[in-house]
Order: sequence, then structure tokens, then C-alpha cells
Amino acid sequence: MPRIIAGRFKGLRLESPTGRQTRPTADQVKEAVFSILESLPLDFDAVRVLDLFAGSGSLGLEALSRGAASAVFCDQDQKALATVSRNLARLSPPPEARLLQVRWPQGLSKLAGGAPFDLFFLDPPYAERDLPMSLMREFVRRDLAAPGAVAVWEQAPETLAAWRAPQLTPWTVLKSRTWGARAAAFFEWPGPD
Repeated sequence: MPRIIAGRFKGLRLESPTGRQTRPTADQVKEAVFSILESLPLDFDAVRVLDLFAGSGSLGLEALSRGAASAVFCDQDQKALATVSRNLARLSPPPEARLLQVRWPQGLSKLAGGAPFDLFFLDPPYAERDLPMSLMREFVRRDLAAPGAVAVWEQAPETLAAWRAPQLTPWTVLKSRTWGARAAAFFEWPGPD
């Protein structure tokens, strides 16, 4: 059972959606991801988070626990969003959070009009391995990414080995890591030229 590792909600056990549609991020991977994020110039007290393919919401909840200002949790599966809702309901005081049931990439229009996001978590089904690249370009095109925004793309190691940095323009590759059957790549959008 995943848990919140650090911050004001540290130790809280998180419910996970049932079935094989969701792969909860293992605590050791989550700890490594946040260790890398904390080494970057991100001010967690002001970060706005977009947790796509949220599943249990583990990554977005971890960011909220560590001081993120707000989070939007998106998933196409209503059961996953119900799980995120139950996990959020256990947090006190309740953080600023919003849930959206969306299908990608059409769902990006539901995010328009708000302040841009500083941190993106993308953990799509492995069969959708090219979707994060198109979404990241759309984040910039639709003004959803703040200058200096960071995206964390969790994926299978073979997908990480196959992607090509030019496909992600204008995002800059910061680093990548592999943990057994999981891998993550970290990107930054430097802002408009």
C-alpha cells in the first residue's frame, strides 16, 4: 500500500484503485523522484501541480504534503478519481485540489483559463508511450506551463531509451533515472524566448 513519504501528511497510507489499469508508483521510486525534484530550483510552497493519469494521486498528494500550493488530478477512469477523492478527504487541513475526468489530448481544453502549472506528473499507460511528448508540446502552446516548469514522465525503461529529445522541443532534458521496471525522465520548459 503506497504512503505519503514526507511533509505535513507524512506516513498516511493511500488507497489504490483496484484492477490492472493502474500502476501505483512504488514508494522507493517516489522517494527518488522527489529527491531529484528537491535538487532543482523549484519553490514547493508556490508550485501548482498537474497530476495526469493520476491513478491513486500518489505523486500529486506527495507534492501537496511537501507544500505545493495546489494540485489538479486528472484521469479518464472514474474509479481512479474516486480513489483520489477518498485519499484527499483524509488530509487535514484539506489542500487546494481539483479533480477532472478527462480523455487526452482533448481534455486539455478543460485546463484552459487558469494560472499555468509549475510541475507536471505524467504516468500514462505504457501503451500510450508517445502521448506525453504531444501533451508537453500542447502545455506550452496552450500557456499551461509556467516558465521554469518541470515535467516528470514515468515510463517503461525501453520507452525512455527510445525517445528523442528533439521531439520534445521546447522542453529541455534535465536527467533520467531507471529503477528496475520503472524509469522517469525530467524535463524543464525554460519559458518563452
